[in-house]
Amino acid sequence: MGVFERVREEVRRRGLLSPGDHVLVAVSGGPDSMCLLYCLWWLRRDYELRLTIAHLDHGIRPDTAKDLEAVRWAADDLGLPLAHERRDVPAFAKEKRLNLEEAARLARRDFLERAAKDVGATKIALGHTRTDLAETVLMHLLRGAGPGGMRGILFFSPPYIRPLLCVSRHETEEFCRAHDIPYVVDPTNRDTKLLRNAIRLELLPYLEKFAPDPEGALARSAELWAEAEESLEWAASQALEKARTDQDTLSVKRLLELPKGLRTLVVRKMAAEVLGSERGIDRVHIEQVLHILEMEEGHAMATLPKGLIVERWRDRLRFRLAPPGPEGRAPLGGEWELPFEGEREIPELGWRFRLSLVPRPESLTPPSPYVAYIDPRKVAPPLYVRTRRPGDRIRPLGFPNPKKLKDVLSSAGIPPDERDRVPLLCDERGIIWAVGARLSEDYKVEEDATEILRVEAERLG
Repeated sequence: MGVFERVREEVRRRGLLSPGDHVLVAVSGGPDSMCLLYCLWWLRRDYELRLTIAHLDHGIRPDTAKDLEAVRWAADDLGLPLAHERRDVPAFAKEKRLNLEEAARLARRDFLERAAKDVGATKIALGHTRTDLAETVLMHLLRGAGPGGMRGILFFSPPYIRPLLCVSRHETEEFCRAHDIPYVVDPTNRDTKLLRNAIRLELLPYLEKFAPDPEGALARSAELWAEAEESLEWAASQALEKARTDQDTLSVKRLLELPKGLRTLVVRKMAAEVLGSERGIDRVHIEQVLHILEMEEGHAMATLPKGLIVERWRDRLRFRLAPPGPEGRAPLGGEWELPFEGEREIPELGWRFRLSLVPRPESLTPPSPYVAYIDPRKVAPPLYVRTRRPGDRIRPLGFPNPKKLKDVLSSAGIPPDERDRVPLLCDERGIIWAVGARLSEDYKVEEDATEILRVEAERLG
């Protein structure tokens, strides 16, 4: 069965197209996307399709004019409208501090979805092949992915369809040559410094020594993982609703009754629900939540990326977003003075502080990481709260020497992108307490103290 016949069969079997669909076809000018375009062109009568071509020049190479030339040739050959745009992806990557591949992916998605909306397309067709699928599975395997990663690329993830996942890149090249369809080859695809290229050019050919068709085997595995992931997703949705006590709160007791694997999926699903996406939430972050979930103490908190706070209080596990400061962050260099006794709310930081002089308690272990016991005789007023600055140091409780604040925050499990928002309680001499992390040894309560300064920090919202 030829390439077109297999594509037609997969489209029918998987329901990728419906009669009357308007499809935006992403065409780079390479063999995969040119093969995709002509297969859809030949399918148009089966489904009464409307087709529009979309081409994005990423601005990564100086010779991209020939890519657009090839795409224009195809548009003229088929009499189809063409939407195209140029984007300076290297500048975008630098601005957003992304690697070039991720920046290109985001720019491409943004362009395609805008173009689809402009022309009224209901679906966007991408030219991913079985080779891309195999590469993706291997990349995810090498990174230690779970079932969601091992399923690789899906045939249909609305609004995107990928009709070529049943054919290899070698076959798309043969298809174009057989039908006299000109195409261009991106020279960066030969750069084996990029992991995906190295897998395609070096690892996959090496695997042929052990399996006659490693691409096909990996594609079949990906489909099995996709089926398993679908079942796990259903189970996680059911378990989440059973564990939910409120829109943003889960029952600790019900979570602990679940098998650990399912518990992990429920926590990840809840985090994704609050954030709108699970992107950026890795296994290490889920482990933080599972750790506080399994602790015996009644109150604990984990700070995850993107400002997600997961707080346990007795039998409740609450997921919420930290109130942002300007531009989503607490302002660097700001200072907010605190009363020696009393309360102050600091909306810019998203925290409230309560301070009181109380008789020395029987135990000097605070009830939570957000309460500090301080020897008031050691404080050099005024007291104030600020965020971290370059060069900050603190002598953590129980340590003989000062340490870099960033190392202390790292040891406390606070992710790098959250450390600028950690409030620091200070006086004229230095940092007294990194909230939720460490008290300074220089302010610990001495044995002869009869009263203490109790400071409680509470997040707003």
